[in-house]
Amino acid sequence: MAGGGGTRLWPASRRKRPKQFLPILPGGQTLLGATVARLLPLVPAERILVVTARSQVGEVERCVPEIPKANIVVEPIGRNTAPCIGLAAVDVMGRDPNGIMAVVPSDQYVTDADTYRQSVARAIAVASSGDICTIGIPARTPETGFGYLERGDQAANGAYALTRFVEKPDAKTAQDYVASGRFVWNSGMFFFAAERILSEIDRHMPALGKILSEIRKNRGETDRLYPDAPSESIDYGVMEKLPAGQVFVELGDFGWNDVGSWSAIGEIRNSDENGNVPTGETVTVDAQNNILYAGEGRVIAAVGVSDLIIVAEGDAVLIMPRSRAQDVREIVKALEKTKRETYL
Repeated sequence: MAGGGGTRLWPASRRKRPKQFLPILPGGQTLLGATVARLLPLVPAERILVVTARSQVGEVERCVPEIPKANIVVEPIGRNTAPCIGLAAVDVMGRDPNGIMAVVPSDQYVTDADTYRQSVARAIAVASSGDICTIGIPARTPETGFGYLERGDQAANGAYALTRFVEKPDAKTAQDYVASGRFVWNSGMFFFAAERILSEIDRHMPALGKILSEIRKNRGETDRLYPDAPSESIDYGVMEKLPAGQVFVELGDFGWNDVGSWSAIGEIRNSDENGNVPTGETVTVDAQNNILYAGEGRVIAAVGVSDLIIVAEGDAVLIMPRSRAQDVREIVKALEKTKRETYL
């Protein structure tokens, strides 16, 4: 999945260039490029599909030229993960009616690719037996920016029964989750047969199921039909409605980071001797523990400041405390409210 609105790393990320297309990883690699690279030893390029917005097709081709152009599935309009996954399932069914899908976000960072592939392979094995599987990340800190999964006992297939999905909690609840040892972070990865997920969409999201059925009959109607799809996540629209015992969770401890805010850049890039994390052309004097991102043709000079996020990209500059990294979305909302969408 490689669409998105480009809000959480604004102003470097924009609607036409969300974070998975930015050169934010060490060596200037993109998150999408890294996602495909760590999957290629497991799945050949001709069996990797990338679902994205029409306005982002060029970015996909630039970041992962090894993916055949015919494997870029275009959403006419963003409609959240349930329609996105359903549209991909329609494509998979057209290629292989027995196809097993591994659904992975393109904007996550992983430090241990070998362990990641082992976890993915185990989840695929669960899906190949007819079940639905997801991957849960061991929750070591009480993060309030992640969804959680509550796991039950280990099942015969080696994975754990999934008891329930939980939305992003408050700080006290997150602490209780971590202390219990039963909760893991929701990675947003899912594994199932294409036919299975389409049948579950038919059952639990009949309006979307009807649209996807019509698209299967005539792919030329996608642009007309797809915009009427309900905007809903696969978690809420389908997974949370499945009875206990129908979804399993595989544990994955492979250095996962969903790069959900500018503060995450400090976790995936090296800092200098003063704790500054620079990307692009930057100069610092008596500055400590800042995250600095200078876009092409820009330079950031920071003097006597600490614990800031400073981003200069194109026609916008962002300055905020590192402690308020999650509040970038408030800037995006303000720009939308004041109809200054040219900056988005």
